Amino acid sequence: MAYNLISGDNHIDLTYCPPDLWSSAAPGKWKLLAPRTEELDDGLHWFVEAQDKGMWNGVGPGFLKYQQGSFKHVDEMRAHGFEWDYRRGAKPRPTTPELRIADLDRDGLDAEVVYGCLMINEMINDPNLRGWCDGIYNDWVADFARRADPNRVFPLAIIPNHDPQAAAAEVRRCARLGLKGGDLAFKRMTPPLWHRDWDALWQASAECRFPISFHSTGFKALRAADTPQMEKEYFTEVRLVRSALFQLDTMEVLVSILASGACERFPDFKFVLGESGVTWLPYVFDRLDTEYEDRAKSLGFKMKPSDYFRRQGFVTYQQDQFLEPIVPLIGEDTIIWGADYPHPDCLWPESRRILDENLANFSPAVRRKITKENVQRLYGLN
Repeated sequence: MAYNLISGDNHIDLTYCPPDLWSSAAPGKWKLLAPRTEELDDGLHWFVEAQDKGMWNGVGPGFLKYQQGSFKHVDEMRAHGFEWDYRRGAKPRPTTPELRIADLDRDGLDAEVVYGCLMINEMINDPNLRGWCDGIYNDWVADFARRADPNRVFPLAIIPNHDPQAAAAEVRRCARLGLKGGDLAFKRMTPPLWHRDWDALWQASAECRFPISFHSTGFKALRAADTPQMEKEYFTEVRLVRSALFQLDTMEVLVSILASGACERFPDFKFVLGESGVTWLPYVFDRLDTEYEDRAKSLGFKMKPSDYFRRQGFVTYQQDQFLEPIVPLIGEDTIIWGADYPHPDCLWPESRRILDENLANFSPAVRRKITKENVQRLYGLN
């Protein structure tokens, strides 16, 4: 299939998954802990570890009810025909094959890379339950892609983050399923990302040509409100701080991966900073290279840390009006555009118009790299 425009960063959130995906298969010890739905007065709710997370088929990863005026773009999505219906039997657009394909067509996209169930590994305390839930989703999403269109929908696996050996095994299993890469949640992972035990995962990734992504889920060091009353009173301010800093979440990931020496030891290993934006990267590169020369030369890298990113790293973004002067500093072969469908801040269904505006000053060759060629090369989408 010939591709003209590919989103390298779309989503299937937990809220849109089949309501019995995990509960129908959960062993007795996990029946009440695995993600499950329960019908309440206002519709189906998701429960994870017996805690009410919010609506099934709600708005985005927050399981929210639709409320007019809460998000400007969500109102625009609704005006374009996107609906959120919490009643049993409803058809969520992102996980109903024909509706998802219709939404790709509406946005003018030929194909998409799909991140799944962000934060599920942050919601579950039991590491064994975490790994089991990851595997159930990976089986389901591989089948979903086949039912939707395997030449247009390319899901990423959820990689277990509690055990490097389990993560490596799941990479090899998912590669056999036909998945093209995986997402690793880094906030509750153990051991830390810079630890050598993760070499088992980097080796499996390199062997299987299975890139590992680290998708932002919100700035980790965000200062929380002191009390629930304060959080309620300052809801809009807190939400603005959280959303404005959201894409800086993977700064630590970038430095940890490069400092770990993973790219030195596994030159075929590829990694992605998902929904991280682009324009902050040169500062971190400069700082990291300077500190390496000053106090970490004993690591024995053959190149500057930032050069390993240019050789093996990628970053996805939605829109950035300061992109043009930054591209030469990080490399035009490392940048991947994404529409972020169906999140509240996604570009759907205006992706082509927004891209035409944001990339107007780029050459056709660079535009092709950012909007299709880099993601094709990374995931082998031929």
